[in-house]
Amino acid sequence: MPPNSFQKPETALKRAQELIQVGKESDALDTLHDTIKARRYKQWTQTHEQIMMKHVELCVLLKKPHVAKDALFQYKTLTHQVAVKSLETVIEHFLQMAEQKTEEAQKTSIEKVEEIDDLDQGDVPETLLLSVVSGAAAQDRMDRTVLAPWLRFLWDSYRNCLELLRNNAQVISLS
Repeated sequence: MPPNSFQKPETALKRAQELIQVGKESDALDTLHDTIKARRYKQWTQTHEQIMMKHVELCVLLKKPHVAKDALFQYKTLTHQVAVKSLETVIEHFLQMAEQKTEEAQKTSIEKVEEIDDLDQGDVPETLLLSVVSGAAAQDRMDRTVLAPWLRFLWDSYRNCLELLRNNAQVISLS
C-alpha cells in the first residue's frame, strides 16, 4: 500500500493536519493531493471540500499554483454533477488567499524600503540628494524581490481558475 493511501478521506485530512502542526506543510500537501487524485473516492462528501480548502491554503502558502490547478481540475470532475456550489466555495477561497498573500507582500515591500530609509537618516547632504533621486529605484528593486513572485502566483491562480471554468455551462457564472 502506498504511503499516502488512506481508507477514508477523513483519515487523510487528519494526517495532513498533524503534519502541519509539526511544520511539515509540504508533506501535508502531498498527502492531500494524493487523496484528491485517488480514484477510489468517487463520491463527493463534505470532507472533500474540507480537504480542498486545506489543500489550496497549503498551495498558496508554498506558492505551488500548478499543484493547485491539478487538484482543482480533479475536484471539478468530482463535483460537477453534485456539488457545484462546493467548487465555487473552494475557488473563491483559493483566490481570496492568493490576493491576501499578495497584499501582505506589497505591505512587506513598502516596510522594507522604509526600514532602509531609516538606516540612511544620519547621512550627509550629498547622500540625501542621491537617495531622493534613487528612492523610486529602491522601491522598484524591493517590489521585484518581494512582490513580483506573489503577483506571478496571483496571475497564475486567476488564469488557472478561468481555464477551469471555461466551457462548462454549470460553472460559467463563477467566471
